[in-house]
Amino acid sequence: MPGPINQQGIMKYPACLLLTILVIFPGLSSQLAAADPGTDEKALAIIGQIKKNVGNNQLVRDLAKLGPEALATIRSGIKKGPGPVSATLVKARNLIISTRVAGVLQRGIKSQLSFDGQYNELAENRTENIEALFFLLNDESSPYAIRHGSCRALADIGDKSLLPRLRQLYWDILLDPDLRNELGIILAIFGDTTAIDNKLTRYSRFTDHQRSLVRRSANIELSNLYYRIRNYARAIEAYEKILEISEKLLKTQRQARVPQEVLREGEQQLNLHYYNAACSNSLGGNLERAKKYLLKAVQGNPEHYGNIGKDGDLINLRKDPGFPAFMKKLGRLFEDEEI
Repeated sequence: MPGPINQQGIMKYPACLLLTILVIFPGLSSQLAAADPGTDEKALAIIGQIKKNVGNNQLVRDLAKLGPEALATIRSGIKKGPGPVSATLVKARNLIISTRVAGVLQRGIKSQLSFDGQYNELAENRTENIEALFFLLNDESSPYAIRHGSCRALADIGDKSLLPRLRQLYWDILLDPDLRNELGIILAIFGDTTAIDNKLTRYSRFTDHQRSLVRRSANIELSNLYYRIRNYARAIEAYEKILEISEKLLKTQRQARVPQEVLREGEQQLNLHYYNAACSNSLGGNLERAKKYLLKAVQGNPEHYGNIGKDGDLINLRKDPGFPAFMKKLGRLFEDEEI
């Protein structure tokens, strides 16, 4: 769709560490593009110092500065067994990997799109990337957008095995409320709906309210929640009700000759509902219905046309053999206009 933690012991790394890597050394990956034959020796030397001074954050930073070329040596040290030295090496590894992971998150943020599977590329090297995502999420020095993106990425590449760690973060009394909401969504995706059950119950109470605007608002909230937890069938049900109410309301407003600015606002909202309904239908495999709503969305607002080719929620539709013909049909609507 188009866009837009810490008890003691959970904050595993000092906040300044990530800033040191991302801010002081922003070109870390490119800086190390050329092989340095002395990297292994330097890494081994620093690891030797770490063994004598476990937990020294300056040594962790020094090791992380060596970048990706030091990972093999660091991983070898980690494999030697659990203990203080191994734990310290894990910090250095997470710092290095989090630099690349943060870059992936930044690309997603800059796209101004938000869709399920947006960060699937992080499934490669999944185990270490998950640790890096938890590191970024825990690090209060990370920009909020990166911490928020880390939640979404964990939803994309994680699974039920992460539930204990996610629950621990969720119940941290010091956690930012918005991040808690995101974690509640991830918990629900992985099967623990405790965090959203009350919301679903509360909004469901108003879906039969006598006032149409209240019914629509309740269904908008439900559609958003069901979409976020990837229950597309229920999201589609909510969108059908939203569209029915919105279409009737707009018809009534036109008959009542309400001011044009009020009509335009209602039309834009309806077009967005059409587009979002198309996304949920595409995700749910209802491709013909997705086409139907996309056609209405684009007819009402040509700007939606530009999102169809890049919105990840519509990937199922783009894989459909009939997609090129559908796009050609949409294009004919605007043969004399710029989209």
